[in-house]
Amino acid sequence: MTENYVELHAASAFSFLEAASQPETLVERAVALEMPAMALVDRNGVYGSARFHTCAKRNEIRAHVGAEVAVSSFGSRLTPAAWLPHQHISEPGRLPLLCESREGYQNLCQLVTKFKMREKTKQEGAATLDDLQQYASGLVCLTGGDEGPLAAALMHGGEEAGRETVEQLVRIFGPNHVYVEVQRHHEREEEWRNQAAIRIARSLKLPLLATNGVRYATAYDREILDLFTAIHHYTELDQAGRLLSLNSQRHVKPAREMVALFQDVPGATTNTVDLSSRLKFELNDLGYEFPRYPVPDGETMDSFLRKRTEEGVLLRYGPKNDLDLMTRAKKQVEHELALIARLGFAGYFLIVWDIVRFASVTTS
Repeated sequence: MTENYVELHAASAFSFLEAASQPETLVERAVALEMPAMALVDRNGVYGSARFHTCAKRNEIRAHVGAEVAVSSFGSRLTPAAWLPHQHISEPGRLPLLCESREGYQNLCQLVTKFKMREKTKQEGAATLDDLQQYASGLVCLTGGDEGPLAAALMHGGEEAGRETVEQLVRIFGPNHVYVEVQRHHEREEEWRNQAAIRIARSLKLPLLATNGVRYATAYDREILDLFTAIHHYTELDQAGRLLSLNSQRHVKPAREMVALFQDVPGATTNTVDLSSRLKFELNDLGYEFPRYPVPDGETMDSFLRKRTEEGVLLRYGPKNDLDLMTRAKKQVEHELALIARLGFAGYFLIVWDIVRFASVTTS
């Protein structure tokens, strides 16, 4: 059954108090469930992606990169009823975006940077439709769960508004890069939205995608999420009321459970595996290389850096200093030079050395 489902909508505790698990905990849960891959989509950023990737690689799991991006043009996400005493300014709907390629990752980073730099206050800001259009290439768009634009459109304008929202996403990302998301957490209102989403997907010939909108690794961790929610809304747990989760269904579930949950929606779980195979990008595919530093003929950057380092060691720990200190310094230098060579960082250190040398000459 592990081959029939991959979780492609998980968030970590880096999602500004809207999730209750660290990236490593999510990976550990995926390992326990024999899940071959997982996607991390933190809110308005890729905060946990590096740790998520490192832990996933160590456990031979594919780590997909993405983010839930706030989009102002799609209206407000579903929030607690207006009469609740903890109501804050309505928040824009969030659009889950997954990186299919290196270009997609670059575009996602530029997208988030652009709308955050526009924000002059401590608010997180939100992307516009023009922003999405500009940076859509290489990204796969999901319609989101109850925090997404489709749910907001269905709630405020009915099925016609929902269809218009999805059509808008198709125009931006293309029909082969939009998946209509369905989630089931045993909530009554959620199911009528699912049925509308299914009808919209079939009418537009778009694939359905079953996800769990994961916010914590295990059911027990829901209590941590409730605590974070209370903190986020500046209230006490026993006063939070409907701000808290209705149940503990947003944990990472085994494939067999997800398959059974969506057995009446053909393709919804198998599409997660298909999409996972499309997402070729991982963080080790960044392709970035530090600038090369020009070195004399017969030298490499590593050999040139070694000579400059040896000169520095002699200057600082020379014959007049303690022999034991010199021995320990050389041992540490050897360790660090080996690490620099392995990571390909010699160019960076030589550039810094050259800048410091130029500054010293200029100020002397």
